[in-house]
Formats: sequence, structure tokens, C-alpha cells
Amino acid sequence: MKSASPSSDNSIPESDYKTVTSDKYRTVSDILHHSPKVNSVALTYLSLPPYLDSSNKIPHYKNGGNMLLSRNSDHIRLVKDSPKNSGHLFSRVPISQDDLSAFEVELEFQITGDQEKISLIGDGMAIWFTDEQLNQGDVFGMQSNFNGLGIFIDTYKNYNGKRNRHAFPYLSVQRNRADPHFYDKATDGTGTEIGGCSLHRIYNNEESTKLKITYVRDANIFEIDVDVEGNGDWRTCFRKENAMLDELVPAGKPIYLGVSAETGDLHHAVDLYTIDASTFRNKDGSLITEIDSLGEGIRVIDTESSKKVADDKSNGKGNENVDREARRRSRRTLSRLRRQEKKLKELDKIKYGSEHGFVGWFFNGVVYTFKVIFMLILTAIALYACVIGYRVYREKQRKKSPSGLL
Repeated sequence: MKSASPSSDNSIPESDYKTVTSDKYRTVSDILHHSPKVNSVALTYLSLPPYLDSSNKIPHYKNGGNMLLSRNSDHIRLVKDSPKNSGHLFSRVPISQDDLSAFEVELEFQITGDQEKISLIGDGMAIWFTDEQLNQGDVFGMQSNFNGLGIFIDTYKNYNGKRNRHAFPYLSVQRNRADPHFYDKATDGTGTEIGGCSLHRIYNNEESTKLKITYVRDANIFEIDVDVEGNGDWRTCFRKENAMLDELVPAGKPIYLGVSAETGDLHHAVDLYTIDASTFRNKDGSLITEIDSLGEGIRVIDTESSKKVADDKSNGKGNENVDREARRRSRRTLSRLRRQEKKLKELDKIKYGSEHGFVGWFFNGVVYTFKVIFMLILTAIALYACVIGYRVYREKQRKKSPSGLL
């Protein structure tokens, strides 16, 4: 990726130059976010959370299927870890054509399950860019005749042919034009995919995974980046340059954003934590039509050099950055610990019948035993009282009976 020194572009003042480390300057997204020539605007009409509004509806998305959501939850469970489930979300309003000109969406999700063998989980999840809100169907929970782009995270390998030797879970990019027979589940779509990559270590990862999709329409570039550990270490999964206008998404049509998941006989849970979308413009408000010149005004330094500089810094700004990063890591650690605690409680509840584990099971057993003994004592007292009452009654009856000789 291109970067420049101050002398190479006199139109950018020295004060506007941005310095980034080489490990943070790998992707198209990095250029858009760091370029002093670009403004970023958050698309709040696609944001998640919020999860529920006052009427118990998801504000920006329509939902369907078997998805689970509670008011105090920090995620949406698209499917639970059980067979034959599906759940989905689709944006209530389409992405505008102007916003789609330079568009980015980032999703945070987690795929987990009780099954330890990764070859025995399924079926997966999908991210959709289609010209309508889809209905339920058999392609990752949605209808097969979709018109648009499907990004499929397939967790079960159906086909072992030469064209499908990659490891699973696998991300596959598929562009359908309303053909109901387009995607072949039996071959995992190997004959129709535009591209893809294996997603290692995303199943039962303690950290949630992040997926970022960047599309600059007029620059004809599309990219998918993955951060497996959710720690900012982004790797490019798939990039397509010189993409024709209608090659990826339907041209000139409203585009809806959707997320779905599905399980079959094999299963796992899919939790969706966040959706963050942005659009980008040149500083003067015009649409972005090319990428190369955006690198002007960015200084890229070697990561190892930046570490040394950071160690040598002792000013307030450096301390603030360290504090900010520490707070961010602390929040992520707390969030991870809460999710782990919640999962352990769920497992304990299944195994012991109590979210407090063996201690809760033992305590509940003791309480139950005392209750049984107490009820038995009360029953014995009641029976004894009945016997005494009956004897008193018989004695009174005997005394009332006439006695003597006839």
C-alpha cells in the first residue's frame, strides 16, 4: 500500500499527516480510516446494539426464525446449540446508493458448542447483501433464489473433491442472480464461489471473532478482513480488484443487509454481538472514486521501531494512549469473563440442575432431604393426632352406651 512523505504532496499540511505502524496498514479499510483525505460517517440505521426498544423490537432490524434474545443480554443468539434451527436479521431500511459508494460493515460474532470435534458441527452462518429482505429457506436459513451477495461461513464439509481441499470452517463468497438452484449445498458451492478462505480457530474460541467487509464501488475494489481473536490483528481473507459494477451486488437497486445462521442434524450456537457500518467521503464531501492517492499523507513506520518509540515516550499523550488501551483491554477481558461465566453456569445447570455447580447441587440436595424429613415428621404427627382422636371418640361412645343386667 502506498504512503508518502510530506515532500511528495504539498497539498497536505505537515500537521495533517498521520503516522501508523506497519501492522495497522495492511488493508483497504486501513487506508480509508487513516487517510487525512477521508471522512468517515457512522451509519446508525444499521447499528447493533441497540437490541430491543420499548416495544420489544430490534430497532434497526427485522428478525425471524428461532433466534433468542433477552433484554439484559449482550448478544443475539441466532441459533442455539441444537438440531434443525435457523434465525436471521435483515435491516429495516436499505443501504442508500450514496452510502454504498464507499461502504464498510464490521460484525462481531462467536460460534460455540458442546461438540469438541470440529468435523461434527454444522451448518454455519451467512452475511447477506440482497435487493430484498429474504424469507426463510434452506441456504444458511434463507431462501435459495436470492439476488445479491452471500458471504457464507460454512462449518460443515459436505464435499471432499479436489476443489474443496481447504480446511473448515470456510468463508465462501457467492453472487447469485435469483437462481433457486445456484448454490449447491452438496458441493459446498465450490463451483460458484468468487473466492474465500479458511477460518482457523473460530470455533469455541474464548474471544469473539470480527469480520470486516469493505466495498469501494467506484474504485472497483471489494475486501473481506478477519480478526479471529478480536484483538485488532486483521488479516485479509479475500480481495477482488477491478470488480465490475454488477459483479458483486445488484447495480442501481436498494441493498439490504442481513445476517443468518442455521443448524442441521449437526449443530452449534451462533451469537451475534455487534454490527457497525460506516460510509466514507472525500474531505470535500465528494464520493471516493479511487484508492491509490488516499495513501498520500500517511507515514508508515516499522512495527518494531514503533515499539521502541512507545517505550521511550514519557509525555502525557503517550500515557493517555497507554491508559486508553489498558481500559479497552480491561473491558474486553471483563466481557470475556462474563461470557465464560455465563457459559459455565449453563453447563452446570445442564449437568447438576443448578447454575451454582456441584455446591449448588449438594446444597439443593440437603435442602430437599430436610424438606422430605420435615414433611414425613408432619405426616407422622398428623397420623398420630388422628389415632388419638379416634381413640378418644371410641372411649366417649363406650361410656355413653347403657350398661347393666337385662
